Amino acid sequence: VRACLESYRSPESTPDRLLTRDDLLARSQEHTDLLAAITDGGHRLGMRVWLAEREQARRHGTGTLGDRLDDRERRAYLGRIGRAVDAIAEVDAIWYLRGKVAFLFEVEWTAILGDALLRRHARIGTDDQLIRFLVIAPERTDLVRYKLERSPLWREALADGGWHIIKWDHL
Repeated sequence: VRACLESYRSPESTPDRLLTRDDLLARSQEHTDLLAAITDGGHRLGMRVWLAEREQARRHGTGTLGDRLDDRERRAYLGRIGRAVDAIAEVDAIWYLRGKVAFLFEVEWTAILGDALLRRHARIGTDDQLIRFLVIAPERTDLVRYKLERSPLWREALADGGWHIIKWDHL
């Protein structure tokens, strides 16, 4: 863990104050660019796409991510994907074919996964038609792996939810 954490530590760090090398604006832009790519990929595959409202408002190019969705997608009734509509609406991105299959994408650039794994997706429940992807920043791979090795609760949530973990540079 120490080696993993050291790789993120800025040279300006002191024993009393830890500074990371992360550029928050760049990370936020990478997150937005990845959601745009996920949206475009879903459309190329002939699927409908949902983006959480907080993600739809993100600036991208000359507009917002929400501009990539058509009117039907922006007004989608998510109850056909699952019963926990409020929780489904919070998922970062979803590709879906009504009544057939839904691919749920949680895009994380930190290793803070509790909200998505343990709260939101626990409310959504499991279903053979729901395929979940946890998309993580490549720099967080070791830290996520470390957390998963030490948390039986997280491991159980990943197994029960049928999660697939993918680094965002591979997506």
